[in-house]
Amino acid sequence: MFGRIVRVVCTVALGYSLALLPALAADDKDSPSTKPPDWSHYTRVGNLVGEIVKADDKKITLRVKWFQQSGNYRRPGSRGRGNGARPKEQHHDYELPFVPESLVRFKKLPPKLDDKGKHIDYTQKELDSLRLPSGVTGYAASPADLAPGTIVDVILIRDRSISLAKATEEDLRVKYAIILGKDPTPPKGSTDNKDDKKGKKKN
Repeated sequence: MFGRIVRVVCTVALGYSLALLPALAADDKDSPSTKPPDWSHYTRVGNLVGEIVKADDKKITLRVKWFQQSGNYRRPGSRGRGNGARPKEQHHDYELPFVPESLVRFKKLPPKLDDKGKHIDYTQKELDSLRLPSGVTGYAASPADLAPGTIVDVILIRDRSISLAKATEEDLRVKYAIILGKDPTPPKGSTDNKDDKKGKKKN
C-alpha cells in the first residue's frame, strides 16, 4: 500500500515537472543572454554621432550635422572685414541596417518611474538584467527607445568579407546604437541637403 502511494506521488511530481519545462524554456528564451555577441564575422569601421530621424527593428536613419564655412565670414572679436556670410548648417542622413547581433544601449541608467511618475530605485536583479550581456557598455534598450530626435553614438561595422577598397556607405551596419540623450526639437523628414542632391561630395 505504501509503495503504491509513493509511486503515485512520484508520478504526479514527474508530471508536474514535465509540465513546467515549456514555461521554464520560454522564460530562458526571453531572458537576456549573458554572453556578448560574436562579432568575428565583422570589421569595425568607426562611429557616428547624430540624431535619429526614424527607426524600426530593422534599421535606423541617422542624421549627422556639421557647419560649412561659406564666403569670407569674420568671426566675432577678430580683426578685418568680412562679407557677413555665416557658417551654414549641413547634414547627411545615413540609412544603417541592424544585423542579428546589433544592440541598442543606454549610455546612462534611465530613471525608473512608478505609475504616478515618481522616481523609484531599481532592484539589484533589475540592474543585473539591464547590464546584460556581460562585457557590453551601458544598459539594455531596444529599437522602440530610438524615437525621432534621440541622440545616439552609433558604432559601425561591415561584413569582414568586404574589403576596405570595395566598401561603400551601403555596406555600413550597426554594431551598437548607444543612446546619449534627446533633442527637444526632433528632425523633420529624411532627406539630405539640396547640395548633396546635386551630386556634391558628402561627408
